[in-house]
Amino acid sequence: MLRRNIRDLDFTVFGVLLLLAAYGTIAVDAATHSHANPYIPSHIMVKQIAYEIVGIVALLVTTVFDYRVLRKYRWWLYGISALLLVVVFGFPATSGAHSWINLKVVTIQPSELAKIALIIWMAAFMADTDESEVPDYRLRKVWVLAPIVIVPFALTFEEPALGQALVIMALALTMYTVFAKRTHFAIIMLFVVVIVVGFSVAAVMFPDKSQLFINNVIVDKLHLLKSYQASRITTWLDPNYDVRKDGYNVHMAQIAIGSGQLFGEGLFNGIETKGAWVPNQWTDYIFSAVGEEFGFVGAAVLVLLFLMLMYRLIKIAATTDDYFGMYLAAGIIGMFSFQVFENIGMDMYLSPSTGITLPFISYGGTSLVVDYIAVGLVLSVGVRRRKLRFD
Repeated sequence: MLRRNIRDLDFTVFGVLLLLAAYGTIAVDAATHSHANPYIPSHIMVKQIAYEIVGIVALLVTTVFDYRVLRKYRWWLYGISALLLVVVFGFPATSGAHSWINLKVVTIQPSELAKIALIIWMAAFMADTDESEVPDYRLRKVWVLAPIVIVPFALTFEEPALGQALVIMALALTMYTVFAKRTHFAIIMLFVVVIVVGFSVAAVMFPDKSQLFINNVIVDKLHLLKSYQASRITTWLDPNYDVRKDGYNVHMAQIAIGSGQLFGEGLFNGIETKGAWVPNQWTDYIFSAVGEEFGFVGAAVLVLLFLMLMYRLIKIAATTDDYFGMYLAAGIIGMFSFQVFENIGMDMYLSPSTGITLPFISYGGTSLVVDYIAVGLVLSVGVRRRKLRFD
């Protein structure tokens, strides 16, 4: 069947991914080339190349794999991912967060797996609703979506991994926006967006009052955020806030990007990158290495690659005849879109720093492989997008 559908395989996506893989490998090499940082993981480039190879193999296997099989196992996948999110608390914290399960041979990040499992469960539920004789999209009929999303969100938030928790919420909202198909929901979403934008503008215009509200109410009274998470928001509101401590990372990342100017300072020649002035530059702040050493042009090319990838994935989602495949692709598109915007945005004070890696570019094991699997699932949808075939 796959051979008959080869004409539906999107080779442009493969080409973009290979370019992103090259970009990521070079960027990680640049960010870890300096010997001034003792915290750089040992053999990091060997590991990164190994992760890339495993990821590409996973991409090919997932593309060949019939994604429709996952629909039958949605509860198993969701249950296992939720269990791993609980098990992770039994392992020692790394950098203050219980985000990884260290099995000595390999380290697993359950929140990455939970994102894919949640997308599969929601896609199956939404497809079942659409395919029913009398589809009912009223909130009282789809209330089960709320606890299904809240469980991984709450467990991830408790690790604490605010960035990953926000990604879970973003992909869930993306899928529900596509699913709702009702004018009143669009109006509600528009109202929510207006409120969020309004509060953001007010926070930027009145940073002092916003900081007091965050620290006194959000942190001290409601305990919704930890103090360091609140400091990241405060840094976003006031770029000059505590640049020697809480705002140091973003401040140095912005300096690195600015120093790259139009064409960059050249590979391994970035002053900030070479001097290891940007903490965690090979993970959360990898875009600052790209901006400094390749300049505005190099950074713009990277953004264009992401836009091209999103466009091709959207095209697959829009042309498939299968509801499950369409929702699956929508969730993955929402996941990638939010991560790219948030990671690049936090380096330039466009959004608060939340500790999200840049897909296909940042150093990582589970995150990188899961990114490739996610694209492989959309490609699997693409090669099976036409129902009128004898499969």
